[in-house]
Amino acid sequence: MATDLKSIPPEKKEVVRNLYVSGIPEEFIAMQLDLEIPLVIAILKELGIYRHANEP
Repeated sequence: MATDLKSIPPEKKEVVRNLYVSGIPEEFIAMQLDLEIPLVIAILKELGIYRHANEP
């Protein structure tokens, strides 16, 4: 399993972005793409779109 952000292909990052902006929670994105939740969050932060559940 890929755990390094640099090893994730841009296409997979785009899928993460698309799922996230369509309202899919990080944990479901992680399950669907066989990634760890912290890695999904790191991808979203790298893309500048991550919003923690406790943020307004």
